[in-house]
Amino acid sequence: MKYIAASILFFYMHTTINAQKLRSCSQCSTQKYKPSDIKQHKLFELELLRNEIFARHGYKFKNYRLEEYFSNFEWYKYDYKKPLKTIHLNAIEKHNVALFKRKEKEIKHNRELLIGELKKLKKAVNTNNDVYIKSVFNPTITKKQGSYYSGIVDALNTVLNSFKIDDMSWHKGKAKYSIKTDNGYSISSKGIYIDGNSIFITISDPQEHSSLMKGDAFEYPSDYFSESESSIGGEFEFKNGKLILITPIFAG
Repeated sequence: MKYIAASILFFYMHTTINAQKLRSCSQCSTQKYKPSDIKQHKLFELELLRNEIFARHGYKFKNYRLEEYFSNFEWYKYDYKKPLKTIHLNAIEKHNVALFKRKEKEIKHNRELLIGELKKLKKAVNTNNDVYIKSVFNPTITKKQGSYYSGIVDALNTVLNSFKIDDMSWHKGKAKYSIKTDNGYSISSKGIYIDGNSIFITISDPQEHSSLMKGDAFEYPSDYFSESESSIGGEFEFKNGKLILITPIFAG
């Protein structure tokens, strides 16, 4: 069984080796792109590419952040008197806009499915639905492994019932909801972190000594020991519309 330390949980960066990404739409008026050209792109990257097509036609954006972003490029010369309806795209540009939109829609739909599966998992641990839980855990860990199995279930129960799953916000392909508590003795944390299709759910109690202790956490009168720090949970993958437990987390 593989164990990973949860101290890096919410800073974990999932990387993949992939083909060179399309970074600019400078050729979007003359080159038709294919789905394979944008396979690894995140939602915000596609949105920027799509809007760049209009920016290169001098469109002045109502969205301040988009306006600010494109203003960094020397080629961006907007005409505030030029409404969107007066911008005429050629056939290749229309093709690329449609391509980007389809991929954006696919990513948004995938997120909805992922959130839906997390809600199913939450309901399953709340109702002791062993059939569903086993479908997520197998073959990585089974109920025969006793405390390991029940420990992860308990951790999922604690984390997923600490907040509304819909309250998570996304930023550049990642989502997060974490809660940290400092009771004067130790700091505990629990939460969920999503990077693409990788999901980490963990609880660390204790995670570290209280901020009250500053530089004397291991001196009298403190009885805090770093050996007591522990984390439990799991790394999951959202694949083919289903959640799959990839790596159990038991640290400490």
